[in-house]
Amino acid sequence: MTIVMFVIVLLLAVGIGLYSRVGAGKSTADFLVGGRSFGSVVVFIMVVGEVYSIGTIIGFPGGVYAHGVGFAVWFMGYILLGYPIGYFLLPLLWKAGRQYNAMTLPDIFRGHFKSRPLELTAALIGVVFLIPWAQLQLTGLEVALNGLGLGLTPLVTVLIGVGISLVFVLLSGIRAPAFVSFLKDLALIAVILVVAGFVLNKVPNVATIITHANVGSEHTTIPGGAPMLNTISTLLFQTIGFYMFPFVIQAVLSGKSPVSIRYTQIVMPLYMLMYPFILLTSFFAISAAPGLTGADTNLAFIEVARQLLPDWLVGLVAGGAALCAIVVLAASALVIGTLFSRNVLTNISEARQKPMTQVVIFVYLAISIVLTLVVPTIMGTLINTAYYGLTQLIVPVLLMIFPTRVRPGAMAAGLAVGALTSIGIYLSGATLGGLNIGVPALAANLLVVGIGRLVSPAAEPTQSLAARRRRIPADSGAPAGWTHHTARKESAS
Repeated sequence: MTIVMFVIVLLLAVGIGLYSRVGAGKSTADFLVGGRSFGSVVVFIMVVGEVYSIGTIIGFPGGVYAHGVGFAVWFMGYILLGYPIGYFLLPLLWKAGRQYNAMTLPDIFRGHFKSRPLELTAALIGVVFLIPWAQLQLTGLEVALNGLGLGLTPLVTVLIGVGISLVFVLLSGIRAPAFVSFLKDLALIAVILVVAGFVLNKVPNVATIITHANVGSEHTTIPGGAPMLNTISTLLFQTIGFYMFPFVIQAVLSGKSPVSIRYTQIVMPLYMLMYPFILLTSFFAISAAPGLTGADTNLAFIEVARQLLPDWLVGLVAGGAALCAIVVLAASALVIGTLFSRNVLTNISEARQKPMTQVVIFVYLAISIVLTLVVPTIMGTLINTAYYGLTQLIVPVLLMIFPTRVRPGAMAAGLAVGALTSIGIYLSGATLGGLNIGVPALAANLLVVGIGRLVSPAAEPTQSLAARRRRIPADSGAPAGWTHHTARKESAS
């Protein structure tokens, strides 16, 4: 029965992916950003579908199991603090994307700063630091399916995930992940609530669950010193980098208007209501599945599901976990192909970008398969590794919003220094007393930019992106009264 339910969920997802081709255009813009035609609801589902990945149901419980409540404070805290930033930042990026006909963040940099080096550096950072994100999805998929006892080898598991992701992306580009995200989010929430319900049925007293979790170590407190510094520095660092992920930018640029983007930021925090239930399951796993160490801590949620749920619900959990990985993997593969075909390579015509993107997607997924099978890693580590580099992109983004005399070459140098610094510290194994590796890397980035501004300032400041205010087009995807009020308010300014 487990296999049957798992197959039903995946077949339903494939059916939705095939349906997404209906009404799809043939242009490169249709393939990469849906013709910039998505309304509020689709943009909302697509953004949350890519933010709440398999790390939510596999990585989060595993991190709490291994590191205690400090991991939960970081994980939940940076997402919540990121939403207010997105409310103000993302509509500006949408406007810039429309003005410069952009499909990626490096496209926006090229249009705003007129700089090929900055565009190329930003694109390479996106390509390199999204590789751990794909590995995160495949690692989670392997953990979930093997942990639930489906009897699949690691190779077969990752091939299933990659195969379905390829079908989604190659058939209709961004539309397939967007449409399948509806099913994925429904499955994600259902899986979390169902498992938590069975936990409470087993141990109805939450205080008892917490007491059992603290036996042998204090999982529900954050020790002072290095653990506290790591929690706070990671929370703040990843807050400012939350919306620098290329697939989030691509989802934003697919929206019909900045109103639809802003509306998603108002509603998205409601998704955080599921985290108390995941946290409860994570604490229960500490006593219900003792002895997990290293990469095996990723099994925390899965062990609880396997112990408490009947077979058919185990199949639902497996299907939900698979969709969480597949949707985000498809979106990541698509944006990697986009970055490579539009921003890394030169002299690629619009007509050739789509087939070139598809070739790069194959290569990217092949690399991800090898890394997943050869270098298994704790999922929380993969999340952090992606943020080390991608958060560096916030510097040129902020310099776009405010008038600046910093030359684009200094920004490109800052990005390169910040990314290389993070890689160097990571490979050295230095702990920095608990300080997040990305913090000194970002400081090095800012130092290079600051020196560039002092030594060789631009003759004229760049025009502020925030000052370029235009009337917001109507968006049928947002509530009618809310859209009209917001559009009128923006146009008046």
